[in-house]
Amino acid sequence: KKMENSIDLQMADRLQELRDEKEQLELSLKETNALIESVEQDLVAAMLTAELDSFKRNGHTYSLKVDTYASAKADKKPELFEALRANNAGDLVQEQVNANSLRAFVKELKANNDDEIPEWIVDYINVYDKTKIAVRKSN
Repeated sequence: KKMENSIDLQMADRLQELRDEKEQLELSLKETNALIESVEQDLVAAMLTAELDSFKRNGHTYSLKVDTYASAKADKKPELFEALRANNAGDLVQEQVNANSLRAFVKELKANNDDEIPEWIVDYINVYDKTKIAVRKSN
């Protein structure tokens, strides 16, 4: 065991403090976003009931706005891509690699190749190592 007193252990306390604070902030943000969504939907309903397109209050203008959202049906992606390409919208189609999956794959490649990235992929990816602190509960 190395000499723990050779470093300022208050840095570890500060790291834990900040991680705990981040966790609380993320929780708070999640709760606030849920409240915003709920109150916004209540206001939309009230405005529709009152047949009100917009109103002004406290220096803000509130108006109804309809946004359209679209996403590919999971089981129909190949057909969608084909239809888009056939209708001059092929530029919307993007092949993607999930970053976390690629990260895990590269980690595995390195583990099976003397910690080196194989030639066949090395020129096509950016890779860097980052040293972090792993923290877990201990007695």
